[in-house]
This record gives sequence, C-alpha cells and structure tokens, in this order.
Amino acid sequence: MIAAAAILALLQIVAISATAVVLIGRRMVLTRAELRRELLLRRLREPVLELVALEDESPPQALEGLRTTAEREAVGELLARYAGDVRGASRERIAGFLADQGYVAAAARDLGSPQEWRRGTAAKTLGDFASPTGAAALEDVLLDEGSAQVRLVAARALGRIGGRGASPAVLASCAEGAIPPAVAAQALLDLGEEGLPWVVGATAHPSPTVRAVACRVLGLLGGVEDADTLEALQAAAVSDPEWHVRAAACEALGRVGGEESGLALAGAMVDPRAEVRAAACDAATRLAVAEVAPLARRLLDDDDPMVARAAGRTAAMLELDGPDTAYVAEGRAEIAWGWS
Repeated sequence: MIAAAAILALLQIVAISATAVVLIGRRMVLTRAELRRELLLRRLREPVLELVALEDESPPQALEGLRTTAEREAVGELLARYAGDVRGASRERIAGFLADQGYVAAAARDLGSPQEWRRGTAAKTLGDFASPTGAAALEDVLLDEGSAQVRLVAARALGRIGGRGASPAVLASCAEGAIPPAVAAQALLDLGEEGLPWVVGATAHPSPTVRAVACRVLGLLGGVEDADTLEALQAAAVSDPEWHVRAAACEALGRVGGEESGLALAGAMVDPRAEVRAAACDAATRLAVAEVAPLARRLLDDDDPMVARAAGRTAAMLELDGPDTAYVAEGRAEIAWGWS
C-alpha cells in the first residue's frame, strides 16, 4: 500500500514537472517570437516613416521587395501607427505602393490559410494597409468565413479601409448574425459619409437588428443638412414595427434633427411603448422643439416614471408654465449639470 502511494506521488511529480517544462518552453518560444517582432519593427520603422512623409521622392528601397509574412505584418503595424490620420493623395500614394509591391495580394492570399490565427492576422494586416484593393477580399470574409473572431477583425479592417462599397457587406453580415450589431455600427462609422446612402437605405431593411444599427449610425453620421437622413429617421421613429427601432430613431433625431423633426417626435411621444415615449421626450429636449410642449405637459403624469422623468427634462428645457413638479425640478437640475 505504501509502495503504491509512493509510486502515485512520483507519477504526480513527473506530470507536474513535465507540465512546467512545456509551459517554460512555450514561454521561451513566445519570448523569442516577440523579440524577433520587436527587432523587425525597429528595422522597418525609419523606412516606413520615410514612406509616410515623402512627397515626390522614390519610395525607400528598404521597403521594396519584402516578401515574408512577418515583414508585411510589421509594415502594416507601423503604417497603422504612423499613417492612421493620413488622407487624400498621400494615402493613395501609400496604398498604391503597397499594391505594386504585392503586399496587399499576399495578405489577401493568407485569408485562405487553414489556420484561423493566420487568417485573422491577414485581415488585420489588410486593415493596417488601408488599401482599397484589399476591400473585396475582406468583404468575402464577412460573408463566408467560419470563424466569428476572424469576421470581427475583417469588419474592423473594412472600416479602416473605407469606401462606400463595403457597407452592403457589413450590413448583410450583421443581418445574418455573422457580426454583432456593435461591431457593424463601428465599421459603418469608420466607413464614414461615403457609406451614408447605404445606411439610409438600411432603415428599411427586413432585419430589425440592421434597422436599429442604421438608425444609431445615422445619429452619429448624418446632419440637419441631409434631408434623406432626416426623412428616414422621422419615418422610423413613428412607423417602424419594432419598438427598439423606433426608440433608436428618436435618439438619433435628438442628435441630428432640427425643428422640422417636431412632428415625428410628437407622434413618438404617444407611442404605446414607454421606451419610445421617453426617447422622444429626450430628443425633443436636445432639440428644444417647442411644438411638443402640450404633450410634454401631459406626459408629466405618465404611468411610467421613466417617461415622466424624461418629460420633466423637456418641460424644464422649454421652460413651460405650469406646476413645478418634482420631475420638472429634477429635469431643471439635470440640465443645469450638463445633461445631454
């Protein structure tokens, strides 16, 4: 019995020792890989800075003919660090160089790797390159990739590349549940005004998730000068079949709407859902829409405290005559403290 226990203890010690050896070995491998990466970044930093800064001069020879995946990834990482805010002709010049050197095509080929980490790294690298020639490959990833993590990276990469052509792929991927709504919204925001027409159209998409995303994005991208944006949000605020989309449309109108949004907000203030009524009140408060004053007074007695509190903010902003209820006083204090 004692001998058996001793053998068991010895086996446990051997197992623990073997595990420790494996972990130490893995740590050493990772450390060496990180060291190689850091050395590569140091070697390529100056040439990349030259590429970003140059105007008519020839590209740095140190960046010509790079072929290894590690080198491409390092160049992409450095460009993301130093050329993230570069736009216009300079951005086009950098993108053209990367395409001419075959960097973009090579990274796109890596999207077909059997290894998930390699596909994810390739998608990130294409986003770092910010070259429009890599957008089509990333759009295919959004629609066909089996890994959720790689799809997330591809969506973010597409947003960094820009271009209105990527919006349909992002919206379709969101509709299918391939990427979360928050990721889709961020990608669309990164795409910017070029994708605005697609986002406006998405307020009528069959998927309520996509419609809600579209409303939220329009609230951050659109403006009072964009008639199509306002029309789409006003329609969604009062007529979308899903309450959470109506609420999102009201919130967006509060950010980009004008006085002409008063009629839509008034309609939303009598919505059967408390969340929509509250969102409409808050939007009217942000826009200081005077025509909703009668409804705001009525909603001070709403059965839902959330709505009554929001109506109090509206009444305080519009300085309505009437009883100074607790909700109005609370709303006045919130606005004084910078509520928005």
